[in-house]
Amino acid sequence: MKYLYKISLTLTVLFAFSAKVIFSQEIKKLPETINFPGLRATSPYINYAGNKLVFVRMDEERPRIYETEKDADGNWIMQVPLKIINRMDSTMKCIFQAPAYNHDATELYFSVFYESKDSSANIYHTFKKNGEWQKPTKLPTVINSTGHETDPSISPDGKTLYFARQIVNDELKKFDCYAIYRSQNIEGVWQTPQTLPEPVNDGCDRAPRIMPDGKTIFMRSVRNDGATGTDIYYAKEVEKNVWLSPILVSEFSTPADDMYPSVDVNGNIYFQRAEGTREKDPHYIWQGKLPQQFQLDKILFIKGKISDLNTNIPLKATIKLIDPGSSVVLAEYKNDDITGEYSFALPQGRKYRLDFHAQGYSHTFRNTDTRNLKENTTETFDIQLYSKVNLILNIYDAEIYEPLNADLKVTNIKTGGIESVKPEKLSYGRFRFTLPLGTGYRFEASQKHYETAGFELDLSDVVVFDEFERDIELAVSKIDVEINLTDEATGAGVETDIVITNLSTNERIVTNGKTDADGKLKIKLRDGENYEISVTPKGYGFYNTTLDLTDERRNNRVDAKLTPLTTATTIKLNNINFESNSADINEGSFTELENVLKLLKINTQLKIEISAHTDDVGSDTYNLKLSEKRAGSVVEYLMTNGISVNNLIAKGYGESAPAFKPANTDQNRALNRRVELKVVEVTNE
Repeated sequence: MKYLYKISLTLTVLFAFSAKVIFSQEIKKLPETINFPGLRATSPYINYAGNKLVFVRMDEERPRIYETEKDADGNWIMQVPLKIINRMDSTMKCIFQAPAYNHDATELYFSVFYESKDSSANIYHTFKKNGEWQKPTKLPTVINSTGHETDPSISPDGKTLYFARQIVNDELKKFDCYAIYRSQNIEGVWQTPQTLPEPVNDGCDRAPRIMPDGKTIFMRSVRNDGATGTDIYYAKEVEKNVWLSPILVSEFSTPADDMYPSVDVNGNIYFQRAEGTREKDPHYIWQGKLPQQFQLDKILFIKGKISDLNTNIPLKATIKLIDPGSSVVLAEYKNDDITGEYSFALPQGRKYRLDFHAQGYSHTFRNTDTRNLKENTTETFDIQLYSKVNLILNIYDAEIYEPLNADLKVTNIKTGGIESVKPEKLSYGRFRFTLPLGTGYRFEASQKHYETAGFELDLSDVVVFDEFERDIELAVSKIDVEINLTDEATGAGVETDIVITNLSTNERIVTNGKTDADGKLKIKLRDGENYEISVTPKGYGFYNTTLDLTDERRNNRVDAKLTPLTTATTIKLNNINFESNSADINEGSFTELENVLKLLKINTQLKIEISAHTDDVGSDTYNLKLSEKRAGSVVEYLMTNGISVNNLIAKGYGESAPAFKPANTDQNRALNRRVELKVVEVTNE
């Protein structure tokens, strides 16, 4: 850095020798909409975009702050006084100095010199709300000392304030001398100001104007022992607190004092200069084009509008400028309260991420890259944010993945209070919620016979999607069921396979569950369901029963006494039904017939008779023939499904062998219409 300083100093000296000589730049005085003839106009400040100008003008022998802007054709319109600021003079008799915008001209810093005895100059701040400047407030005492502070300029990120503080310089007594300071704002608190190092401060320097790159300043300075008066200088910070020596901008140097330089992103410089060399000559505001060597680094100008997605109403929002590599917030900007518009400038040389957000609304992110800027560029991001999101909620049985219409409860994560958001039912077990942002929600689903389950959806922080989809899987409660199988004749336990079918879902829940040597099986079954329990052990008749776990008074124990297959065994076949006055087997009969098939395939040593019986309605001859045909239909079904004809006998008994008497009641007639399986022979295999 020592060598850098020497090189810069040499350049400074060369430019100093050329001061007041080189004057080739085109310079023009601003029009009479700004420069009223004969009225002093001073300390101009142009916004970065180059379309708004704030300055001080003498008005009835009192300085007042005015601002103006360009129309659609690029012409400066008539200046407007900032009344809420200027009325401070009516009560406190003060002189306004050096107003300066922030990056988008929505905030204003300026200094006030009170004319009372022993008074000092202090820096004030105001901002726009609903399009109007608000009552100014004085910056804290860490900025405003008992001396004179003036010439404020705020960095583009709003975190650094540059200003001038009066000093005594015995070598330049005919000049009003100041030193340039800057203060950092950390979490809303201004820190103790530090003077800029040499060579920026050289004994009589002020009016620092920080540029969009955050590292270049233009300033007014008295150098060379005051021989050239007040001139405009350029300085740049190349590393933290390391500056190039200020360079005289000689193209705008005249025998008159040149001061208060301000530069827009297009390299147009605005400054104050007297229209003559006499002290009483009026000062006006002038404009010129910076020479190439002083042009700012290329700028990416970001602008746009932020509004509500559904209503298009402008929103009061915040834009955070983020380093995408470290996620550090580099700067924070506000948009206009009324129009929703925003603008700021980004210097070239790095990548950025932009985070757009309004209170109670979503976040939207945009990425931009200024590393390869060849010219000043404008990029427009019109952002629409939303205040509500949709949640699609699916509720399933966790075991069989069937949808469930469960009861839903929505609460606030922080308070636990019930949130009044109602779901829209899309289909069975599928719902849609419309949820306001800014809250954390907990969703719970509950249903009888199931464990309550839920999840949290935090919409109080960053939200970048307008629709979410979540699943809640409810685990069914399980019931302990005990099955005991015993030999009907001996009471001994029977070890065999058990098939358990869920009749509610028609799903085979358990296959090949095996009893132990004592004939016992303990198993957990789904609460609130109906089950069929089937047993077909070798050497025993098959056993079927149902278990209703929907009944709160249920018995969770099944005791089954199995009938040994001997020549004396008769098994009533349940639910074997036929069409009326027909031998055609009803479709509902096939479940029981499947049990018969399984029995015969396991016990191939059996020869059985299929016995069919009718009630006493009709003639004996008709009933006998009908029963014979029905027994034959069952045997035909068994043969078709692989049972040998040698193991089967079909026999009809008509109404001759009623099992329930008296046989002439409706109840007993229904019971007597039956099909039985009778073991007629057990062979040795």
